[in-house]
Amino acid sequence: MRQSLFTCFMMAVLALATTPCATPGAPVPKHLMPKEEPLFFPTKVGDRMVSVLGSQEIVCVVTKVEKVADGIAVRVEEEDEKGAHNHAMTVIASSKGLKVVRYGIRELAEPAWWLKLPHGANNEWEDTLNGRGWKYRTIGWQQIEVPAGKFLAMGVERDDGTTYWYAPGLWCVKCAREDVSRELKSFTPGK
Repeated sequence: MRQSLFTCFMMAVLALATTPCATPGAPVPKHLMPKEEPLFFPTKVGDRMVSVLGSQEIVCVVTKVEKVADGIAVRVEEEDEKGAHNHAMTVIASSKGLKVVRYGIRELAEPAWWLKLPHGANNEWEDTLNGRGWKYRTIGWQQIEVPAGKFLAMGVERDDGTTYWYAPGLWCVKCAREDVSRELKSFTPGK
């Protein structure tokens, strides 16, 4: 009788060992999947940003958008009061952040990161722009109010005392150092 109980027990163990314990599950719903970082830059031709710096208005317009290997290359031109455009910058926007590859009339030898992701407090990096080295540090999400409205924006401090606030889809909605600031006055989406 002991042998038959032992034999039955072993057969049950072998049966369990060779039977799959789990069946494939249903796919995870999209709302539960990790989300990519938002793009912190406008990416539609015709997107128009008007900022104020003291009494001066600065108008920037997205004139070209192109998919590249490491994100989306966005060309931005500054528009003067007569409507003429001058190249302001070309930025690559991606889930890794914002890096400028052309600034004004110069192609940069090495891209410079304006915002490095994943975001989070105390994310630090160093970069060079216009021949000068800079240190950056994210300070996290903050509610920012500018003439264009209220925005949840990622704050970034630079070692010269300048703080930038980047809002998803809008770029820098505010840049401030001491008593000088540049703030977004309006944003008009391209068509």
